[in-house]
Amino acid sequence: MDIPKETLEQYLPTIEEFLTSILLEETDIEVDAFEEVENEFALEHLNNTDVFLYTREQNISSDVIVVLDQEWFGLLSSIMLGIEEKEKNEQTIGLLEDFSDDLAEAIKEEAESNDLELDFGEVQVLSKVEVQEELAHEQYIWTKLDIEGIADEVVRAEFLLGDPETEIEVDEEEVVDEEEEDKKGKDGASVDELSSLEQSDDDDEFSTINTQKEPKERKKEKVISARHIEFAEFADENGNGNGEVHSMDLLKDVDLDVSVELGRIELPLGKVLELAKGSVIELEKLAGEPVDVLVNGNRIALGEVVVIDEHFGVRISSLVTTKKRLAKIKNGSEG
Repeated sequence: MDIPKETLEQYLPTIEEFLTSILLEETDIEVDAFEEVENEFALEHLNNTDVFLYTREQNISSDVIVVLDQEWFGLLSSIMLGIEEKEKNEQTIGLLEDFSDDLAEAIKEEAESNDLELDFGEVQVLSKVEVQEELAHEQYIWTKLDIEGIADEVVRAEFLLGDPETEIEVDEEEVVDEEEEDKKGKDGASVDELSSLEQSDDDDEFSTINTQKEPKERKKEKVISARHIEFAEFADENGNGNGEVHSMDLLKDVDLDVSVELGRIELPLGKVLELAKGSVIELEKLAGEPVDVLVNGNRIALGEVVVIDEHFGVRISSLVTTKKRLAKIKNGSEG
């Protein structure tokens, strides 16, 4: 498989844009090395502490392996969680899986714009030993990337793509034999045979003591039963069933929360934790735009902020029509 370096480089702007959106820092990626390597040397230079992301591209049947420096644990966790985790654990594994899935989607979209359809399988976070066992090609295209901007120093990332033309054929008979060997017990008997023998021994033992002792009480299982319930139909009446007609008097003592929303903004958890006294949060609303008047979280009007005797107030400029409010409720969105 002859993949020119230029083919890889055309995806670098997409990767740079993706990293910038995730890590909130302008990134710049340079190709430091690009060559073909043998299977046995593909992982030789890598560290056991590196992050290995493994998946299969189904359409061309090729291994796809992304290798990240250990520093990526802290980079992703500090931005996405607000807590710096420098080691491999359940939290960082989950972050890496989400990170990989989103990156794969970005690359797939770029490939589709070039009339190339990619189909990545599930991304796995593996160790160096586990990845070595997954290598299914005799030749790999190895690329080393230097990424600047997301840390004080250049961060390393590497990329391995298996050559489909050199895929190693697996003998299915050998695989079956290995699975059978795994089922063998320490004395050479299979797991099924051992289970059968144990069951036979248990039956014999039980038969000999059956006349002397009562059998052990079996563990009771909780049985959940359900039955259908039919509700009585209500008559189509305007009253409350007693001939009375309700009015607004029934709701006179119901409290409603009225609030005014100046604007909104979405921030990553990491940025929220960086807020301190004196920090300025820029909202999406422009100066002079009307503010939202909300009742129980639902927008009912627009207004402008005024000052009345040292107190803030809102002058209503327009009301949201009932038709619009009902349409938003029907569509499942309020505000």
